[in-house]
Amino acid sequence: MGVLKEDVMAPVLLSVGELANTMQQKPVTLVRALMDDPVSKTPDSRTAMVLPASVDFDLDNEGSDHTTGLPHSMPSANDLAIYLGNQGITANTPITVYDTRGIYSAPRVWWMLKALGHQDVYILNGGQPAWEKAALPVSEQQQYGKLTYQATPRPGWFANSGAVLQAINTEAQLVDARSAPRFKGEVSEPREGVRSGHMPGAFNIPFDTLLKSGHFLPVEQLKAVFDRANIDLRKPIICTCGSGVTACIIGVAALLCGATQVSVYDGSWSEWGADTQYPVVKDI
Repeated sequence: MGVLKEDVMAPVLLSVGELANTMQQKPVTLVRALMDDPVSKTPDSRTAMVLPASVDFDLDNEGSDHTTGLPHSMPSANDLAIYLGNQGITANTPITVYDTRGIYSAPRVWWMLKALGHQDVYILNGGQPAWEKAALPVSEQQQYGKLTYQATPRPGWFANSGAVLQAINTEAQLVDARSAPRFKGEVSEPREGVRSGHMPGAFNIPFDTLLKSGHFLPVEQLKAVFDRANIDLRKPIICTCGSGVTACIIGVAALLCGATQVSVYDGSWSEWGADTQYPVVKDI
């Protein structure tokens, strides 16, 4: 279970300055990750100006498989390859994924691309707000010609409900990115028909505790967050959240800290909490 060593060792984050320098040296396709906030109901900035050479990856639309009945399921490798190819992206395209909110849904897109086998892909730390704060240029959305994307899917990046069930009461650690009140079952879930609470034995690291001002915390501070939550980065980790998006923030943070056995539960609480065959615990 978990990601491969060579994937873990590759750099993940780019600063605004690093990206600006890279763009002066070679063509880079910037991928704007889009997703409405399901908790606050705040829509994403789909009509705003974008970073130069940007295409969109919309997790609320074609960027997810909606046939599962879940909000943000990973599409099949073939469907995702078609979506990327239609955006002018090939398996060899250098990509940097960024958020309109700093860090929110870009880690999910990065995680999906890694699962598809994409090698040259990074996350812009700080996202579009940091880019604009540095007074770097923005532009209108561009359209690219369609290309063919050859996917080479890599196992281990995602886990299903069966893997989560098997992980309960083992050394694997289930780490939930939702807020503490949602994790404890003190408040209702934002999605109708989903129970409150968490998986048996799960740990809670609200995703925003890994961030500051739209950036990932420095690695030593990230390690301290995992340590306070009693997470052993040497043991397998399965990340979960509401729909498999902010779980990827935990996943990326764990990789930055040197963890090597990390996966994301794709269905997350939208699947687990809605299906009464799965056990639920409340801390109230």
